[in-house]
Amino acid sequence: MRRLLLCSLVAGLSSGNATLAATLPSRADHTAATTTAPAASNQGIGVGTGLTASYYTNGTLAGAPVLRRVDPSLDFRWNMGVPAPGIPEDNFSVRWEGLIAAPGTGSYRFVARTDDEVRLWINGKIVLDTFNGKKKNGEGSVGLASGEKATIKLEFAEADGDAHLQLLWAGPGQAPQIIPTSYLYPLEGPGMPTAPAPVAAPAPAPAPKAVAKASAEVDKAETKAAKAEAKVEDKVAQAEAKVAKAESKADKASAKVAEAEAKAKAKAEAAAKAKADAQAKADAAAPAAPAAVEPGVYVLTSRTTGKPLEVVDPARPNSRAYQAAGLTTTDTNKGAPQWRIESLGNGYYRLLVPGNNKVLEVLGSATSNGTPMNVWTYYSGNNQLWRIEPTENGYYKLLAKHSNKALSIRDSVDGAVQWRYSGKESQMWKLTPAQDEEPAPLIMAGARPGVGANKMSIYPNPSNGVVQLRYELPEAIPMGWVLYNQSGAPVRVSDYRRQNAGLHHQTLDFTGLPPGDYNLRMTVGTVTTREQLQLRKQRPAEATPLGE
Repeated sequence: MRRLLLCSLVAGLSSGNATLAATLPSRADHTAATTTAPAASNQGIGVGTGLTASYYTNGTLAGAPVLRRVDPSLDFRWNMGVPAPGIPEDNFSVRWEGLIAAPGTGSYRFVARTDDEVRLWINGKIVLDTFNGKKKNGEGSVGLASGEKATIKLEFAEADGDAHLQLLWAGPGQAPQIIPTSYLYPLEGPGMPTAPAPVAAPAPAPAPKAVAKASAEVDKAETKAAKAEAKVEDKVAQAEAKVAKAESKADKASAKVAEAEAKAKAKAEAAAKAKADAQAKADAAAPAAPAAVEPGVYVLTSRTTGKPLEVVDPARPNSRAYQAAGLTTTDTNKGAPQWRIESLGNGYYRLLVPGNNKVLEVLGSATSNGTPMNVWTYYSGNNQLWRIEPTENGYYKLLAKHSNKALSIRDSVDGAVQWRYSGKESQMWKLTPAQDEEPAPLIMAGARPGVGANKMSIYPNPSNGVVQLRYELPEAIPMGWVLYNQSGAPVRVSDYRRQNAGLHHQTLDFTGLPPGDYNLRMTVGTVTTREQLQLRKQRPAEATPLGE
């Protein structure tokens, strides 16, 4: 074929210079052909493979990562498992890095769904940050342009418990969704931007005098090509032989790997069985776990110091609040500070100072380690709510709702503080009941006839300031009360919350109010019951037992 084309070209040249001129392009045409190239397009969009992930065996991204890989998407539900072999199920951290491309131009909202700490940067701008106790499940927005790639970095720190993380985005007019893999690009590998291939300029047409010489060179080139093809075929045959040999070695290696995996699996199963047997023996030998704490008055004693929990209220120290009520205590805890533990019906408790409406709280709702305790009027704050759970040997841990950190005793800090729970004995407390029988004032209040459908009664009435409110609830229902003065103005208001069915007693502290007639209105659901209350002037001798 190549010779036929060459002969046709020679025959065309013999027809004269005019014919040759008609068949060759002019200089202007040649210049246009060599300088015109197709425009480069934006390559690599929509072909992403994920982000480069670095895994650390600590919760602070410190040191060198123990694992580095490309994760296709940011949608993880590890729960109580591990992200990868060699990574612990708790106290680990991950950093994802690479590029992100948007399918359209506009503002994109990023949402992180997790119970742990995350930070997100887009093009170096911080978009999300829940580290150090900031708002969980945060979200933020950033503008992205269609077809352009922006840098992305996501940091994640797992503390304990169930581990999960989802990073979603919501484009203009769209609902949040998991970011598709095709829009995520790792630090290296497929999907990174590449330069467009250069466009080759067309070769100039051969000159008439070079036709014969070109024919000879073509023959010579064909000969060289045939020799090169023979050499290539020989090298291909040698390579195929080497590949076959390597495949044989690989088959043997695979067999050895399979054998090693089987042995490792057998050892792991044997170890798991031994661990289960040991755990069963330990469970059989260990004492039964204590039941959930029952509401009542308790002394909270630290396991490490043996001292009771005391948070001094300058206005009314809790260590003396119940002496006047006639409560009996054990000899070891006689005169120790007491706390009335009340269940809120949702898995949380509040710790009241007996004799008034102040509760144990974390100072200022802070979430950092080392924040001291405080007593303050109850207002349903999350820093005033506690989860009380058994640990071991009859001890309990107390976790604040707002920070999930434990009530702790630290050697370097004076008094009780909050600290991240790690199972140390300094975070364990023994709850010793501070009363053996119902206080006399409550018994006397119960003997008086109640008012209304909920049998509301107040004792003593008249009172020097501290009264007992008794009522009955036929079912679990919200309840609250308001105290009005003679002018009809509210002077004391309780929280309105759901309470369990049954008989209830509340200690109400009105010692700071001036003497006179008051109206106490108790609302249960939509039913309000009223009862008059007379406060008389408190004498100095009567104020001493309450610590004023």
